[in-house]
Amino acid sequence: MQTTDITYTLTRKPVKHLRLCVREDGSVHVVAPLLFPKAKIEEFLEKRQSWIEKKQAFFRNREKIQLQFNELLLFGNRYTYFYDTKYANKVVINEEHHTIRASRNLTDIAVQENWLKSVAKKYFDERAEQLSIALNLPYNKLFVRTEKRKWGNCSSLKNISLNWRLVKAPKFVIDYVIVHELVHTIMMNHSHKFWTLLRSLYPDYEKAQNWLEKYGSSL
Repeated sequence: MQTTDITYTLTRKPVKHLRLCVREDGSVHVVAPLLFPKAKIEEFLEKRQSWIEKKQAFFRNREKIQLQFNELLLFGNRYTYFYDTKYANKVVINEEHHTIRASRNLTDIAVQENWLKSVAKKYFDERAEQLSIALNLPYNKLFVRTEKRKWGNCSSLKNISLNWRLVKAPKFVIDYVIVHELVHTIMMNHSHKFWTLLRSLYPDYEKAQNWLEKYGSSL
C-alpha cells in the first residue's frame, strides 16, 4: 500500500542502493534493491519531495523549440524546406540562407527521419574519428541508434552508440556527447576522475549539458 502522496513507479533489481529518477513527462521512477523495505522507500521519497517537485517544475516550464510544418532542425539551426523537382537524387542544403531543397517530401516525418539518420551517420562517423585521433582515445565501432532517453553509450568493447536525434543539436553539443563517450572507453563510470578528465578535454561541457537539459526534449 502506498502511503506517500508522491505517485511513483517502483522497479526492484539486484542493486546496492536506491535510484531515483524524474523523467521529462514528470513521472517519478524508483529502482530499489530486491529486499529493500517499502516503508524505507517512501520515507526516502518524502525526504526528496522538494527535489522531485523542482525537477517536475523544470520539465513543465522548459522551453520548447517550435517548428513550422515546413521547417527542419539541423545542427541547431532552423532550415526552411522547399519541394523542388530539380533535385531528384539529392538534398541541397544552403547554409547561408538556411534552406533545404529536395524532390523528396521532407515534411513527411518518416521520410525526414530517414534522411536525418543518413546525415547523422555520415557526420558522426567523421567527427568521432577526428576527435578520437585528436584526443588519443581510440574506439572500436560507432553505431547510430534510436533512443528515447539516452544521447550516447559506450560498451565494454569500446563500441560507441549515438542517438541520431543529436544531429538536430548544435555541433558543440554533438562534440560533447562524442567526447563523453570517448572518455568512457578508458573509464566506464561517472566518478570524480571521469568528470575531471572530461573537463580537461572539453572545458565547455556544462554549456552543452545545459543545452540538452533545456532543449533535448525538442529533438
